[in-house]
Amino acid sequence: MAHRTALNPGRDLAHSPGLGRSALHNPPSPHRRPRPHRHPRPLARPKARALSSSSSTPAAQQEPPQNQNQAKVRIAVVVPEQAPSHFRYPGAVSRPDPPTWTEVFQHLASLLEWSEEGVELAVVDEGLDLDQEADVWLSVDADPAVAANLSSEKQNFLGLGGNATTNNNNKDVPPPSLGSTEETARQLFARKNADDLLYMVLVLVNDWVRDVPRVSMAKSKGFLGSLRLAYCMLGNCSKEVLDCVRDPTCKAALDCLQECGLNDQVCSYQCIVSYESPLFESFSQCVLQRHNCMRNFARVPDLPVVEPISQFRGEALTHEQAEDILVGWLGEERHSWKVVTGQNAAYDIFPNQHQVFYRGKRKGRFWYDPVFQARTFDGDLVWRKRHYRVRRGKVPGTFYFSVLDNGVVSDEYWRIADVAEDLSWALLYYAGAASAAGQSYTGAVFVSRDGKWPEARELGRVEAAHAKCGIKMWELFEVENYDCPDAPLDPLE
Repeated sequence: MAHRTALNPGRDLAHSPGLGRSALHNPPSPHRRPRPHRHPRPLARPKARALSSSSSTPAAQQEPPQNQNQAKVRIAVVVPEQAPSHFRYPGAVSRPDPPTWTEVFQHLASLLEWSEEGVELAVVDEGLDLDQEADVWLSVDADPAVAANLSSEKQNFLGLGGNATTNNNNKDVPPPSLGSTEETARQLFARKNADDLLYMVLVLVNDWVRDVPRVSMAKSKGFLGSLRLAYCMLGNCSKEVLDCVRDPTCKAALDCLQECGLNDQVCSYQCIVSYESPLFESFSQCVLQRHNCMRNFARVPDLPVVEPISQFRGEALTHEQAEDILVGWLGEERHSWKVVTGQNAAYDIFPNQHQVFYRGKRKGRFWYDPVFQARTFDGDLVWRKRHYRVRRGKVPGTFYFSVLDNGVVSDEYWRIADVAEDLSWALLYYAGAASAAGQSYTGAVFVSRDGKWPEARELGRVEAAHAKCGIKMWELFEVENYDCPDAPLDPLE
């Protein structure tokens, strides 16, 4: 994982004085499978004041009430039998054919179970009986006659792929939302990654059936919400706001983020790496982290349950050995590991992702510095670096990470999912949250000494390790790696 930003495009500042839609908006995870949950206590929870002085609980930590009686939602997806999807396997994985749409949506059903309680998805072959109950109907690359029949007979229907059509018969949904819902769904589908496909389904549920918090948070909160946001920003962070909008680079970051679509993490992160600056960090730290003007909350996901390895080289894993695994090749190389693949289209595809794990100067201190390249909108490649503090979890092979990233604190829970005994490769699974940004996410990075795939005989075990994390190989993005003598890999402590 190169770096997961806590700042994302949004709409709430569109009505704020002097500001375009800014980085402060919080589409719930671009990252994977967010869900309110119980989780071991994170490393550190930053202090942040609520807008109202009568509240004794910091705003960034105020958990929204959970609806224990949330309505059940059923989604039916109609696909042709054995129809190939637009997903592809990495080059090193010798699969002649892409996964079918049936395989893709069956996997998506599992992601929904981990992501949004009460939402279930069923895959229906277009040749079978379609006379069944569902709250949302989708078709992908369906026969034109089947798609037309579904459009005329089914409430809340959207056709995607080669025979795209739509129909919404829900009279409770205001007409203006239909066009935006359809357009948003098609844009998410066209991005061709599993995270956005999951988010697309949740958008349809939110707009057509019932509220999905991580989607409704990402949409405009209306006049009162914008007024409250402006009051909080200007009342608590007027200096930071004015400094940012008066600075060309910081203002360019806000303007750039304004142009990004809903949940478009690729766009939003490219804006941030292109215009990253101390003023932008100060702006975000004040508005999001200290004062939580967006009134956000997020927890570290606890699903899927991924257990760390318990043995290494024939012996029970210890905390010291687990740290040694993370330190990896540091010493023989200038880095611990280089990333081979990740699964997020925004953050895991940057060239030359180096992981540097090392013990600190003080006893018990352990650090993680991801160093990676990012391409700006001007076409330049620039180096970016982050600095995480790492603490041991209760079980060897588990770790708590914490970082201040562009002004917002992220807490993460990492596990060593698997590792080769000769350290030729490792799979590291993470789940995290940037509470003040309303984001939670999960994922995994597959790493090796030189950023190259291991020998073919290892691929079965590599695929099994990803499956253990709930990840299919066709979800992965390969990282471009080459020699980088200029990489800024010196430890920050």
